[in-house]
Amino acid sequence: MIEQGVVTSVSGKFAKVKVDKKTECDKCGMCLFPQGASSTEFNAINKLNANVGDKVTIQTTSDVKFMGTILVFLVPLLLIALSAVIGMVVLKNELSVLFLSIGLIVVWFIILSLIDKKLKKSKGFSPEIISIDKKSL
Repeated sequence: MIEQGVVTSVSGKFAKVKVDKKTECDKCGMCLFPQGASSTEFNAINKLNANVGDKVTIQTTSDVKFMGTILVFLVPLLLIALSAVIGMVVLKNELSVLFLSIGLIVVWFIILSLIDKKLKKSKGFSPEIISIDKKSL
């Protein structure tokens, strides 16, 4: 994913970049835009030493999107399948499957929120500024 935005603040090796929502984003719903928002801000690795007000181009690798898809969609599906097997083979009760599935999903999303906090600090999972347009907005 390649996007353009404006640097709103700089902190260490990261810059907070404001990105405006495109019309195509309304159809997808997979990005960071809150419901009804016209823009969002997020941290990007600032190897090029962009300053506040600089218009920048940022890039996220496809590996990051793939890993995010696995963590958010595939793992919960596998947990539901696991709870179905455990519930039907061990507990032999359909209601147990439901409660076990809900419990595993809740625990997974708590773990996922902790993973997310750690990954935000990781170099490989943050967008990176790849160019600076010296014409500041």
